[in-house]
Amino acid sequence: MADYYDLLSVGRDADADTIKRAYRRLARQYHPDVNKDPGAEDRFKEIGRAYEVLSDPQTKSRYDQFGEAGLGGGGGMPDVGDMGGFADLFETFFSGFGGAAAGGPRRRGPRQGDDLRLDLTIDFSEAMFGVEKEVQLRHLETCGTCSGSGAKAGSGPTTCGTCSGAGQVRRATRTPFGSFTQVAPCPTCEGSGQTIADPCTACQGQGLQQVTKTLRINIPAGVDSGTRLRVASEGNAGQRGGTAGDLYVFLGVRSHPISAATAPPSSRSCR
Repeated sequence: MADYYDLLSVGRDADADTIKRAYRRLARQYHPDVNKDPGAEDRFKEIGRAYEVLSDPQTKSRYDQFGEAGLGGGGGMPDVGDMGGFADLFETFFSGFGGAAAGGPRRRGPRQGDDLRLDLTIDFSEAMFGVEKEVQLRHLETCGTCSGSGAKAGSGPTTCGTCSGAGQVRRATRTPFGSFTQVAPCPTCEGSGQTIADPCTACQGQGLQQVTKTLRINIPAGVDSGTRLRVASEGNAGQRGGTAGDLYVFLGVRSHPISAATAPPSSRSCR
C-alpha cells in the first residue's frame, strides 16, 4: 500500500485537523455511492485505512517510527468496513446527527499506552561484563499543559450532545437490500459519553505529546544477540489516565575482533 500521508495528500507534520479535513474531502470524492469509476471503492477503503491510523496519536506514532510493520502487519487496526471506519464515515456524511455540533475533538476513555521496540547493538566486551547505555527515545508522554485531560486550562469534559451521555446511538442505514437499524458507539464521543468543547492547544485535545527522552539502560553481563530486555512503563503514555506501555530493547552483539596474530593457525597439526 502507498504511504498513508501520500494517500491523504498531507505532509508528515500535518496536525489532526488537517488530516481530518483531507480525509473528509477524499472520502466524499471516492465514496462508492458517488464515484462509479473502476477502482474508486478500493481507493475509498485505502483512504479509510490511512485515516484510521493517522487520526489516532498512538497508531500514528507507531506508523511514523516503524511504518506498516509497526501496526502488526495491518491486522490490528479496523479498516473502513469495520465499526471504527464506519463511525468516522457516519460523522462525515451525517454530521450534526441528533442535533449535536460535530466541531470539537472526540474524547476517549482510559486507554493503555502502546509498547515500543528499540534495537540496540553493543560490543562483545559490553555483553560479557555488562554495561549501562544511554539511548534517545521518541515516545508519547502525557501533555504537560493539560496534564493529559485534553482540555484547555479552566475547562473540562462535557456531556456528549449526540448521545446525551449514553455513549451509543441508533443508526438507520439504507442498503441495496433494504433498511436496518444498528446500535453502535457514538461517533462523536466514541462511546465515552463525554466530549471536550475547548481542547488544549498544545496537544490538540489528545492529552499526549511526542517527545524525545534520554534513558539509561542497564544491560546485565552475559547477554547475547537476540536477548530482549523489558523496561517497564517507558513505552507510550496511556490516554485519559490509562497505564503506560513498556519499552522492549532487543540486543545485537558485535563479534569480538580477534587478530590473525592471536588466532590459532588452521594448518598446524598436533604431534
